[in-house]
Amino acid sequence: MKTILDVQAANDDFADQARAVPSGELIRDLLGHRIRVPAAPTDFLARPGLQQTIAQALQPGRTLLLEAPAGYGKTQALREWVVAAEADRVAWLSIESRDNDPRRLMALLGLALGQDQRQAQGALQRDLYPDLLSLLLQRYAREFAKNPDKLPTCIVLDNVHWLAHPDARDLIEQLVAELPETLALVLISREQVTFSTHSAALSGRLTRLGAEHLRLSLAETEALFAGEMQQERIRPADVEQVHHLSEGWMTPLQLFRMELQGDSDTPRTILESPSVARFFRDGLLSGYSTVAQVMLFHMAEPELISDALLQSLNEALFDLELTPSMACQRGLPIWPVSGQGRWYRFNPLFRDWLLGRELHGRQARALRASHWFEARGDRTEALTHALRAQDADRALEIAASGSEALLAGQNTGELLSWRQQLPAHLVDKSPRLRLVYGWVHAIGGQFSQAEKLIDGLPEAERDALGGRLMTLRAFILRGRGVIEPALSVVDQALADAALSDHARLMALWIRSSALCAGERYAEARSANRHAARLARESGDPGSEILAVYDHARIELGKGYLKRAETLIRRGMDVALNAPYQPPRVGESRLQLSLALLLWHQGRWQEAEACLVRAARQAEHCRDLGVLMNLALRALIAKSRGELEQAFSWIGQAERTMQLWQVDDVAYRPVLEALKLSCWLQGDQLQRVDSALGSLAVEGQEPCVPELFPMLPGLVETLRIRQEIARGDLAAAQDRLSAYSQAVDGLELPLGRLIYGRILRSLIHDKAGKPDKALVALREALQEAAREEYVSPFIEMESALRELLPKVLASAGESPFFDRLRAYFRVEKHQASKAGGELAEPISDRERGVLELIAIGLSNQDIADRLHISLHTVKTHARRLNAKLGVRSRTQAIVRARELGVL
Repeated sequence: MKTILDVQAANDDFADQARAVPSGELIRDLLGHRIRVPAAPTDFLARPGLQQTIAQALQPGRTLLLEAPAGYGKTQALREWVVAAEADRVAWLSIESRDNDPRRLMALLGLALGQDQRQAQGALQRDLYPDLLSLLLQRYAREFAKNPDKLPTCIVLDNVHWLAHPDARDLIEQLVAELPETLALVLISREQVTFSTHSAALSGRLTRLGAEHLRLSLAETEALFAGEMQQERIRPADVEQVHHLSEGWMTPLQLFRMELQGDSDTPRTILESPSVARFFRDGLLSGYSTVAQVMLFHMAEPELISDALLQSLNEALFDLELTPSMACQRGLPIWPVSGQGRWYRFNPLFRDWLLGRELHGRQARALRASHWFEARGDRTEALTHALRAQDADRALEIAASGSEALLAGQNTGELLSWRQQLPAHLVDKSPRLRLVYGWVHAIGGQFSQAEKLIDGLPEAERDALGGRLMTLRAFILRGRGVIEPALSVVDQALADAALSDHARLMALWIRSSALCAGERYAEARSANRHAARLARESGDPGSEILAVYDHARIELGKGYLKRAETLIRRGMDVALNAPYQPPRVGESRLQLSLALLLWHQGRWQEAEACLVRAARQAEHCRDLGVLMNLALRALIAKSRGELEQAFSWIGQAERTMQLWQVDDVAYRPVLEALKLSCWLQGDQLQRVDSALGSLAVEGQEPCVPELFPMLPGLVETLRIRQEIARGDLAAAQDRLSAYSQAVDGLELPLGRLIYGRILRSLIHDKAGKPDKALVALREALQEAAREEYVSPFIEMESALRELLPKVLASAGESPFFDRLRAYFRVEKHQASKAGGELAEPISDRERGVLELIAIGLSNQDIADRLHISLHTVKTHARRLNAKLGVRSRTQAIVRARELGVL
């Protein structure tokens, strides 16, 4: 009887042929097709910034790690670099699950490096793999030194996340550590790599680019949808909304765009896109079990999630097959919250898609979350989840502990949404819940609804609430822009000895805001110090953030931009280090304040980046900061001469406020002032006349919105500019004198001081006094340079178009003057030509003295104007005569004009 080994198999002929082929050729025949660069997409978005980053990282002897979830364009970005750099010596290997066999992986690496792999024809002991890889790399280095044109200079290992075998991972780690100096390495992974990279990163030999580097910016998203916007298949505002929702996630955006291009009915929103849903279902979740997917749905229910909170929600119904930290490591779009490593948040688009699936027990899980947060002292989140669970009794119990503590700087938008699910009689029967929702409506600008709630309280309950109710009434008055009545009511609230600490905090913030609006900054700072102390003692990060915001607002009001920026960034650090921080009003307000400051300094790109970051958070919280966000965008567009876009932003702000049912008094004066400013820049004087007449009635106390305390001053400058444009200089001068007068003899805010001197310059220029006009304008520039205050000059660009370049041509060198010169198109060399024939240049202070001499002021008058001594003025005059080579004032003026110094 023959054994099985004696029987000829059907494929023995092929086996004999294979034995005749050398092993290296056999490997190349079998695996050669694996070494190839993927085909380029037919339509891709050019991203020069990302390409530059990749090019800088891809240097010989260094490793680039592209690590991000599916759909972030990792392969596409690197393929684009290959094409742009004309890199024809790239060995690209796409890893598969079967490459976990270390011997197979070694064969592929040898093939990619252009090396013969005879060692792979037999089985190898595990401890020989490292030696074989070292030998392989050494051989590559020797052959590269002899024939550098024949071997690859870059190896790409795509889909490294498939390598789960410990030996395979060890080989990749060794490859990074022993990478030859002539070879660049790229590792592409959907998941966080599990081998060590810290040594290479610390030595500068490894660069990691994650989702934060690969996601599209707003400008790139707009470029992606440019054709669809041109064809009116999608509006610019919708593109921005899609960008915020997706956070620049490339694949969902591209899939949605493809559907917009189709002939069939397209989805109205990206969440309704079938292609995006398929990508989430098949591209992200297909590898997870049903239990793990249920865990994901549970994770998405809170705004932020941690492993401990998920355990509480789960209540041991399942083993925790997937936790937030595990999901992050496995390449799902869930990120650690900055500064709060134990907490995670989902990509908003992915989270909204997950929440679209209704799972049994959602209310029960919300109730468990409420108890979990209350046990940890976070009553705000406890109330939010109690309302989400629709447990009115529990919500009332939490609300009774103190509504102000629950609402200071919190997510009032979510509280508003949950009110719609509560029976009306539950709110009506509870004075505490009436107070809570009175605050919610007031914070959202719905002052009439807030008053309706608290006016319906029985008299006995009003007396019991005492100072807490007075604090809310003061907040409503302040929100309506009424200053003195708000101060009177809030002082009554503060006089209530029974006022809780958190209610006192709110009262102090209201007092500080009202005093700041009245330019009584010292008193405002005193109230702010008291509030900041109470905030620190409370241990609530939201309260501390609002205290910093309040302080920064005071410094902004005074015009101290640099000091305000320091405070704002300190507040952002507090927000980052908070132990648990879902979207909050305070953090959004800090971002908006920073954007306002950056706009004042002419740093528009930085300001726009802040506005993009703050927009979604403010919308989510239903914060009136959205109004400020859109107003700043309108101002930036106007500064760029894009009046049509500015009016578009104003229109969007009006629609948003109407959709939110915000009272007119909270937003309409602001939008009308913005329209006035745009019309004045466009020389539409008739519109300005009629609008100014309706904006404010002469003699009445002006409306000073909480977010825009500068509104009355802005309106007054518009009135003065209108009178100058009409030629009524006497009326303009009278208004300017009143505008330039400080409140109760206090220090004039820097912004008003600068605007006043610019307006005085325009009056002199219109009156035919060019010397006095230039002197006043130079004084304005000198004051503005201290804080790099660019915005007043940009705002009055149309009026200063002829006058300001004459002063900038002889101004000093600084980023402030450079921004203004760039905006007004004054070349730098023009500034250096002035006084170019002088042996010794004239300083800015000496030039200021010379300009005052030119308008006929005496030495004593100059000393008084510049706040310097008479002796100093005489010293400057002597130096001027020496530098100009003259002996009298008259000769100095004539010589200075000849040289272009004046």
